[in-house]
Amino acid sequence: MKSWGNRKSLHESVVKNMRDISASNKEENKPMLPDNLAEWLAQLTLLYGVPTEYLIPDPRLLPSESIRFFFLDRNWLDRLVDGALSVGVLSTKEAVFSETFFEQIYSQVDLAQLKLRSTLRNESANIATTGGTISGFIFRSQVVSGWPGLEINAYKGATPLKILRMDRLSPGVLLCLFYDMPDQVDFSEPAEGLHFGITRDIKSPDFAVSLRGLGYGNYAAGQQIIGAEAKGQLRKNGAEGVVDIAGLAASMQQELNAIKALEGELRPGGFAIQLTQGAGRQSYRIKDEKGKHYPTCTFTINSL
Repeated sequence: MKSWGNRKSLHESVVKNMRDISASNKEENKPMLPDNLAEWLAQLTLLYGVPTEYLIPDPRLLPSESIRFFFLDRNWLDRLVDGALSVGVLSTKEAVFSETFFEQIYSQVDLAQLKLRSTLRNESANIATTGGTISGFIFRSQVVSGWPGLEINAYKGATPLKILRMDRLSPGVLLCLFYDMPDQVDFSEPAEGLHFGITRDIKSPDFAVSLRGLGYGNYAAGQQIIGAEAKGQLRKNGAEGVVDIAGLAASMQQELNAIKALEGELRPGGFAIQLTQGAGRQSYRIKDEKGKHYPTCTFTINSL
């Protein structure tokens, strides 16, 4: 059977048209991925569906009570997209299409990455740029299963970073991905409410209360004063311990006056502020205040 057209010239014409469209500045002429396909590819590049043994090939790489930080190679993610799309390349036409519009495809997947978590949480996505670094950590600890509402916040300098994914790979393993590289990552207990509390040594009846500012001197109201503590004791009453409130209040007043965080008498409202314990926070700091990397990364623990 004789062809109605020349295959070579038809192929050259199709390739030329695709290249012209790719080189044009008119976005309406360029192909757009369907939303469901862009979202699926975004999930793939955020490691959804990737078996855990591919991420941690040997359990000894992530022992119990450990954390591992990493970043994702954008070249590797682009090859992941190529592999996923290769199942639809059935002829030269699809191959030419993929090679011509690969940049537009990658940019649409990058945009879908930043929108994915907001879409799943029914939130609006605030997107400034795309194509930046994706970093994250894998955390294996009893903390993951013990605090289901564990909150994660990452910062680069003073700027909060966007969380792209935060999921439990198992009851005790947490995976978190950020947009950009953080200098500090905070792990916070669920902040459902406030309560009174003390820090006690179980081997001794003594306990301590970390002091907070009351708006006097250089200490803002509620600000935790690092290194300032009031001491107290538990008086026994049968089988249960009872806090010596009068002695504790006197210790608080003495310590606050000594550092000029109080003027005169400690009143009931100020006493309640001192006993208030918020959610605990543990910070993983990669850089110090001057932007220099620590010789070894450190944890700092304080209270919100």
